[in-house]
Amino acid sequence: MQMRLLKYDDRLDDIIDSKEAVDVIVPDMHLTEGAVWDYVGNRLLFNDIPVSNTMSWTPQEGGKVIFNNHSKGNGQCFDDHGRLIVCQHTDSQLSRCNTKGGDYEVLCTHFKGIELNSPNDVVCRSDGMIYFTDPSFGRQYNKPAAIGRPIPSEMRPVYIYNPKTGELRMGADVFGNPNGLCFSRDEKLLYVNDSPNYNIIVFDVNEDGSLENPREFAKTSQPGTDDTFPDGMKIDEEENIFCCGPEGLHIYASDGTELGILVITPVDTALNLAWGGEDGRDLFITCIGSVMKTRTKTRGFTHLQHEQGLFLPQ
Repeated sequence: MQMRLLKYDDRLDDIIDSKEAVDVIVPDMHLTEGAVWDYVGNRLLFNDIPVSNTMSWTPQEGGKVIFNNHSKGNGQCFDDHGRLIVCQHTDSQLSRCNTKGGDYEVLCTHFKGIELNSPNDVVCRSDGMIYFTDPSFGRQYNKPAAIGRPIPSEMRPVYIYNPKTGELRMGADVFGNPNGLCFSRDEKLLYVNDSPNYNIIVFDVNEDGSLENPREFAKTSQPGTDDTFPDGMKIDEEENIFCCGPEGLHIYASDGTELGILVITPVDTALNLAWGGEDGRDLFITCIGSVMKTRTKTRGFTHLQHEQGLFLPQ
């Protein structure tokens, strides 16, 4: 289908071409999340949450189930040794996964004796430190991506996990319910969206990995009647931030200006995204009901990290 853009700033023209098509590459899904490009396997990995299927897509094979993860797996990323880190949404744990057989190694389940809520999305710093959001979404009742159960505490934090020591520490707990997150290119800033408050919070990241000085980076506009909240979030090579939200993908400059929206509704609802492909300009969008693909003028930052040899098997 033809791309539809809501343009608020002319800088959007340097990022994305309105003449590009947006194609449905994996139809007939339930609710897809956790988009990440596997440079070793040259494939997209993603999760179909309600049926707990961990899936892949290639141009040759299309979308297929790799294995069943049994936990409504959600956000995922590669760590500094090229291993897949997965938010096990309904098992309330963060794990490492072997994508060949689906074997999981549990990394953390509790913080100071209190069970995690429902790890949602995750990002790894280049030194191996893992940051993940822990909202209550996976404990909601009568939701396809959740298993209804009591919420263990009032905390809705971002946690920091050190895989070298096994230490889990609090990063920040200033959210209504945190969701997507991503680093700046120099890893000195961490962006986290706060879904119920429709905004993006940015933190300074200290050398030891701790977070400080939270402040609002941007508000997520609500241009129509779509009640979707801010969700998955990534940056491109120019440090423009792409954040799933009402109507589609909201695109922000590094100064916090909202440049425009790549509209996904009413066809579908955008939940997460990842860049991949040979040149890093293929943009994959996981949605309710499908996975979509388009192209951007800029490359995803993950492609630059790949060129530097980061997040590959050691």
